Amino acid sequence: MSQGYGRTHAQHGRYGEAQSGEGQEPLVWERVTWRQGDGRYTFEVEEGGLHAKLTSPHGTSLTLPMVAWEGLLDAITGARKARTRNERAFPARSGARWYDGEADELAAGFKAGRTVAQLARAHNRSAYGIELQLERLGLWDRIAHRAIVPGGHRSASQAPLAPPAPEVEAHARAPHPDYRE
Repeated sequence: MSQGYGRTHAQHGRYGEAQSGEGQEPLVWERVTWRQGDGRYTFEVEEGGLHAKLTSPHGTSLTLPMVAWEGLLDAITGARKARTRNERAFPARSGARWYDGEADELAAGFKAGRTVAQLARAHNRSAYGIELQLERLGLWDRIAHRAIVPGGHRSASQAPLAPPAPEVEAHARAPHPDYRE
């Protein structure tokens, strides 16, 4: 609604009909009517285009300046865009604690062959959160982005780290030569 009411357009006249010549009328939305449920709503721009009235099926109406209607519609549009953007980026349970049985459900679904994306949608969490929980359960290698194969069938990147050699461990406990108490 930020454009269109009470403004002259070079190529279009009233209700968008193409015109040519000097006597061009502005593109004007005088009245819009729509049905929702069993009622009919009407939005009508008053004479002069400075105010508009919204009428509900129950007979109640609200008259506001057009600037206020524009601000309201812009705010609604912005809120819808932000909500859909946030829903894509951060699911509702993103960052929430895992309840007692949820980790078991996650492990069972993963072992049954569901993908990380499917599990993320099912648990309403981010893919990163699913990978992190699978790693805690010993089922996922977040570095390689793949499942950990149980038992001796692990690749070199999936194998657990070997304990340090005794001489390395002793050197690690020795104080640094520059350290003074």
